[in-house]
Amino acid sequence: MDLKLFLLCVICMVCASNEYELAGSFVEHIDDDDCRCMVYEFYCQQPDVVDVDNYNMDARQFCRQRKIEPLGPKGRLAILRTLEIDEKVRQFITDNGLDDSECIPKHGFWIGLSDRVHEDEYVWSDGVSLCPTDYRNYAPDEPNNDQNLHGAGQDCTQLWYRFGHGGKWDDEYCNQRPKGIVCEVPDPFCHSETAY
Repeated sequence: MDLKLFLLCVICMVCASNEYELAGSFVEHIDDDDCRCMVYEFYCQQPDVVDVDNYNMDARQFCRQRKIEPLGPKGRLAILRTLEIDEKVRQFITDNGLDDSECIPKHGFWIGLSDRVHEDEYVWSDGVSLCPTDYRNYAPDEPNNDQNLHGAGQDCTQLWYRFGHGGKWDDEYCNQRPKGIVCEVPDPFCHSETAY
């Protein structure tokens, strides 16, 4: 076997085996009349790998691979558009001890909000902009687009579990530090009333 082909196969197997371990999940009814649900999945921190160019993009791609059924709709990084769902997500993290350094040594979970395309224009992972009147739950003095570690600044959003912030939103460098991941995966048939 050609050495290049062999190395490519090894790299593909390593990438394919880079599955994150599900730390917990819960199901939220979206529409009681139509029986549609969203499954919120929680994954502890990504591996701290030197050659990862963008931890947030890796998390986005991982969530896009998540499905309830083989041909079902794809997941995405979680959208916390309302106080109710933001509180449920943060409460689940706290109730299940996912906010400790054993799960998230770098103190945060990626969610699907960023201003990577245009500075200060935050957009959710479904393409909908965060308008000035929309719900938001930033920590004090955030977002601040800190540029100390990277000239491009902080363009991705995390639930921040440091300095007593309890999961409030914080803009973070997309490519500097691995984080935990919160995915949301549509379940068109509400397969479960409880977490799986």
